[in-house]
Amino acid sequence: MTCTQCKIELPVSAVVCPQCGTAVSSGAQAYYSYLPADTPAWPRDPREVSNPLLLANGLAGQSTAIAFPGQARPAGRSSRWLTVVTVLLLSCLLGAGFAVGLLWVHGYFAPKAPAHSVQLPSQAPAATATAGSQSSTTNVLPTPSSFKPLSNASSQSLGLTMNLPQDWLEGQLNTSSSGVKTLTLDPPQSLSVPLSLLVVQFPSDANQAFSSAHELDQFLIQNFAQATSLSNPQTLTNTPQTRTVGGQAWSEDDVSFPLNNNQSLHLVTLSVMYKQHYYSLQFYASNNVFDEAMQKYYNPMLASLHFIA
Repeated sequence: MTCTQCKIELPVSAVVCPQCGTAVSSGAQAYYSYLPADTPAWPRDPREVSNPLLLANGLAGQSTAIAFPGQARPAGRSSRWLTVVTVLLLSCLLGAGFAVGLLWVHGYFAPKAPAHSVQLPSQAPAATATAGSQSSTTNVLPTPSSFKPLSNASSQSLGLTMNLPQDWLEGQLNTSSSGVKTLTLDPPQSLSVPLSLLVVQFPSDANQAFSSAHELDQFLIQNFAQATSLSNPQTLTNTPQTRTVGGQAWSEDDVSFPLNNNQSLHLVTLSVMYKQHYYSLQFYASNNVFDEAMQKYYNPMLASLHFIA
């Protein structure tokens, strides 16, 4: 503020000019401060305020959550893993989505096959396969001409690598906010047979949500059933309980879902704990081509898998 008479700078609390005695203009509002003159200005950004308790304990500058009365406290591990399970459910829907589309096209969800539904290849086995005893079918699925490795980005992120048929499609690697990573490997759309492989990596603290790899298998099977609206899964007892993949013994659970066209869908779920991370593989095929799919696609893919982290 400046004196209108002698033009000198006046303090904000001045009522008259100390040099010429001119009264301060009534148009300017006087500002009175009851703090000492050298008191620093009050910070505009609340983050500039230093908590004396944090300073006393040497915690200044660290991110600290303070719960005020009536304010929700941070959720515990159980709440965080509820979020993980929810996110995993949404992530696995991506892997199951391809199966749902193919099954729908083939009329598996309808009580009666639609008039224009696409039927499975005519080279069906002579005897109807029963759950747990898959019939071998030949020359229904094309033999891969070659295999290609996963992209470097997916391999580095998952900590493993594997090969997939040259014409198969590698989906986008999805990472949830809880750290669950999912990757789907699908055949080309021209192959009108339900096939797909899902790779899942869980964060290191997942061992607090699942007590064993078998329990994780069961969770993923239930999740697949919900995502595809399939019901009445039958546990296959004449299949291996463990499978060696990448030098590790994976827990294996096989189930068969009955379909409306007198066939079934064979689902294989594998899980293992490796370096504090749970890894899971999930793949499937209709019962009339399951053995052929294992021979031409899944076995070579599993044999090529190895951990790089």
